[in-house]
Amino acid sequence: MADTKKELKAEWKTETEVKVLTLKDVAKHNTKKDLWIVIHGKVYNVTEYARDHPGGPDALIEVAGEDATSAYEDVGHSEDAREIMHPYLVGSLEGASAGTSASKSSSSAPTVQIVRRSPTQQATNKTASSSSLVRYAEFAAFAVGTSGMAWAAAQTGALQKAAHALKQRGVLDTAHAGFAQGFLLAATTSSIIALAGMRYFKGLMKMEKDPFHLPAHRTASHVVVSSHHPVGAIAPAEYRKFKLSSKTELSDGIWKFVFALPTSTSVLGLPIGQHIAIRGEVDDKTVTRSYTPISNNRDLGRLELMIRIYPDGQLGKYLSKLQVGDEAEIRGPKGSMRYRKGMSKRLGMVGGGTGITPLYQLIRAICEDKTDDTEISLVYANRSEPDIMMREQLETFAAQSEGRFRVHFMLDHPSNNWKGGKGYITADVLKEWMPAFADDTKILLCGPPPMVNAVKKNLVSLGFPEPGNVSKMTDQVFIF
Repeated sequence: MADTKKELKAEWKTETEVKVLTLKDVAKHNTKKDLWIVIHGKVYNVTEYARDHPGGPDALIEVAGEDATSAYEDVGHSEDAREIMHPYLVGSLEGASAGTSASKSSSSAPTVQIVRRSPTQQATNKTASSSSLVRYAEFAAFAVGTSGMAWAAAQTGALQKAAHALKQRGVLDTAHAGFAQGFLLAATTSSIIALAGMRYFKGLMKMEKDPFHLPAHRTASHVVVSSHHPVGAIAPAEYRKFKLSSKTELSDGIWKFVFALPTSTSVLGLPIGQHIAIRGEVDDKTVTRSYTPISNNRDLGRLELMIRIYPDGQLGKYLSKLQVGDEAEIRGPKGSMRYRKGMSKRLGMVGGGTGITPLYQLIRAICEDKTDDTEISLVYANRSEPDIMMREQLETFAAQSEGRFRVHFMLDHPSNNWKGGKGYITADVLKEWMPAFADDTKILLCGPPPMVNAVKKNLVSLGFPEPGNVSKMTDQVFIF
């Protein structure tokens, strides 16, 4: 009993006396030999665990010193994983009280879920089993009936009479009468068996219509980018090297990088809405950042990225030095968004700066698919006019969409000649440009944290549910 009390006291102490840390504190521990991460508001020192991580140490090094909640949820972890993490707890993140429910569940004992079939489900299963037995019985009955009919035809002379009628009409001569009788018997038997078999397999495959009632062909969309793509050049569990084929500065600080895939016909293999990670060595440290390609699986043989390089950005230093012909380590796909046609009737999008890239990926896929009637509204904010990325492409999509896609550009520091939106994205701007709250509506956000946080609050004031810390596909407000 004393031991139990001691264990409970230790457990209570661990949960209540952990340090309160800031993201700046965590960011100091961002190397392979000193590796801290944040998951659901809890800070973990996973330095010793990294070598035993099932996904390899690189997966943890990639998010060293950062909030790894999104990456943690992207992959999906069991209750066992949460138990394994518990001994590495070193503190809680300052201001993370809103996520305590998720954090507490992380340290609780694994739960066992018992699933019982309802009477309706059991009845359905029994009905399905009975249906299968009925189909077997039907097929057997047809087979027996077919044999019986063939025997009766032979005994009653029906086939001989049919052959005699054909001979009288001059269709058949006497020499081939025997062959005709055999042919008629075989044809009759085959036809009956074919009909019986069709009915049986139709039920077995749960076909609503038999093959003769299906359309001769199905009209394909003008351009369809399927989320069910073939296996591509990238891999989610390992970094692969890709050669830089071109590098172009489009405007001040905005660069377009094009990497060559293994062959000119290689497919990238990226589901719509997901992103990749690039890894590089900077000042003897491994630095990783995630980016969303502006190319997709239709762009064979290449991977295109549009990136704003900041002078003081860690990976920016690496990318700045990257020259044509050099190789970069890339892995993917990553992310919890996988767009599919018909996911929502209306999509509202709010982007800021380089946050346009995942939104552009969806916009391009929808606008290039003539069968996708999803309605899209985009509000895209930037500091100045030269900062607007892919403006020409967005305006072209809007002009050719027949009203399915509309875009509103906003600038913090507009010129005197600017005719678009000015200032910040307020609730009034969202009310004018975003679709109203409805079950078949989804809002997608990507941009600087201050902008995203302000937009979230304004959306809540307009009736949308407050998004969680980690976005899921089912959320009405999804944050990349």
